[in-house]
Amino acid sequence: MKRAQYFFSFALATISFIAARSIQKEGIQNYFEQVADQFQEELGFIDFEHPAQVTYLPMGLQPLTALANIDTLQSVAIGQDSLQLFSFDPSLHTFSPLLSFPEEKKISQIAAFDSTLVLLDQTQQLHFLAAPYQLTTEQTYALSNEDSTKHLICYHPLLKRLLILNSTLLDNGMRRFVCQTFNTNKRQLSQVPLFVFESDELLFEPISMAIQPQSNACYLLSATGEVVVLNQEGAILNRQQLPQSVSQPKLISFAPNGDLLATDANNLHPVVVRLAWQKMPSEQGTFVH
Repeated sequence: MKRAQYFFSFALATISFIAARSIQKEGIQNYFEQVADQFQEELGFIDFEHPAQVTYLPMGLQPLTALANIDTLQSVAIGQDSLQLFSFDPSLHTFSPLLSFPEEKKISQIAAFDSTLVLLDQTQQLHFLAAPYQLTTEQTYALSNEDSTKHLICYHPLLKRLLILNSTLLDNGMRRFVCQTFNTNKRQLSQVPLFVFESDELLFEPISMAIQPQSNACYLLSATGEVVVLNQEGAILNRQQLPQSVSQPKLISFAPNGDLLATDANNLHPVVVRLAWQKMPSEQGTFVH
């Protein structure tokens, strides 16, 4: 009798878990659909062939490995040693030290929302810092680090969620991509992904991810400089290549006006390359990412 009760309890728990996941998935899908319906997509494309601007970093400043916008006037960046946070004024092209990190807390990714910084360290732990950005006031959240999984993060301004992406090379030679959302108000990671897909086309491990604010599309960067554009369901919309002048691509980000920012990690000439967002009149036809 006890054995029968055990199996009944196990079956009930399994059904409850499946039901809860289904409810959560439906709720997330409804939320994303409602947000997408309200979004006015701007027609345009990124000009990958003709850089609008190439900015050389000041002498002594290491190549940038992470970049995020705090607002329309100020950005923050991480240097290649992963221990220094800089304030970056894109209009004046000036940098100033903002915060230093201890050796055991090297930062690999950065995102920002509502004047709050989200830092991902090399142990795959999220750190939330509110202005004036002091480590003594940080809040943390540990991401799953099974099989030495490395995550990419970026903030989705339309969804008002943090996106967390990881990819795994499968035994069958395909690569599996999983993108989850993180509710920054509740500090809660959704167990239902925004998208999951397996691909034999995209076999690279992404090194940077960003959301284009005018199109709502997700951009992934490979170490070879290839940029892949995905929609909200994870479908491939476009594939492009950064200019050859970017010899060691490290990150991509977007300016508030939609321009793509890419960094070159070459220590001999660390630069930030700006690729312009070209707005198109609606009568010109289909949107090109």
